Amino acid sequence: MLVFGDALVPLGGGLSTGARRIADELAASTGRGTDVTATAWWSSGSGPVDADLGVDTSTYDVVLLAVPERAVQGQVPSRVVMGVRAVIDELRPGVDRAAVFVVVIPGGADRGFLAAAVQASGPRIVALAVDSGPAARPRVIEVLHGVLAEQRARADSPQGHRDAPQHEQRRYDALDRLGIIDTPGEERFDRIVDGMRRLFRTRGAAINFLPEGRQWTKSGTWNASGDTALEDSFCRTTVTGPGPMVVGDAWHVAGGLPRNTIRFYAGYPIETLDGVRVGAVCVFDPAPRNERSVEVDLLRDFAVLASGELYR
Repeated sequence: MLVFGDALVPLGGGLSTGARRIADELAASTGRGTDVTATAWWSSGSGPVDADLGVDTSTYDVVLLAVPERAVQGQVPSRVVMGVRAVIDELRPGVDRAAVFVVVIPGGADRGFLAAAVQASGPRIVALAVDSGPAARPRVIEVLHGVLAEQRARADSPQGHRDAPQHEQRRYDALDRLGIIDTPGEERFDRIVDGMRRLFRTRGAAINFLPEGRQWTKSGTWNASGDTALEDSFCRTTVTGPGPMVVGDAWHVAGGLPRNTIRFYAGYPIETLDGVRVGAVCVFDPAPRNERSVEVDLLRDFAVLASGELYR
């Protein structure tokens, strides 16, 4: 889900904090993980689409427009509706044809007529009027729960864009933009790695990235530091798909995987804001393990944490 605006963000919290809060609340509501990216709304009178968002909007199931109070207060209703539609119309060519726009109008029931007008103004638009501020989130989460459930059930969901194979050059270009490769160690990444190692009770854990021709470890324990040859990398396989990769015993798996001191491996891709898989979080051990014992949802949570740190 792509969120425009900070109207639902807790006071004192930034956009990344707000995105994580919405993702956590959706996960609690739906029982499934949801990737949420947040970006600014209007700035100095210009729309968000005037800026270079740096994201591939075609990968999102839902685009949520959290309309700020200043865009509504004192405005003629028709002008508000036209302004919201202008943003939708500029975004629509770049999003998947099955994506849904959810528009949140501040001001509560008194502005229900605005929400109705926005929703009636075009296809695949869901609009609701809520109380101003973060207190509106429970109602918004309820609506998003239903919209996301419908999207996941669709045969033509944008999920196909996210699951599709990605050209390696996209990964290289994304890593160049991030500027993370060959940077010094940082405690914030070390904390994530230590948390993985302790939670999964493995000898090794790492945050790895895959620039051209090598694997580079930002933070790691046990056999994980600096560069690793691609032929010794499990993560190079993890980044080829959108979900977890779990190997119970690499010594007894046919084809393509390294044969070294690592026997158990579990990894989850690290994605950029627009879904480019640039690396992976992983845990590993010299002893084999039952694949079904791995809680991949927890591994995914660590991947989301690592992704968030790339933009701090």
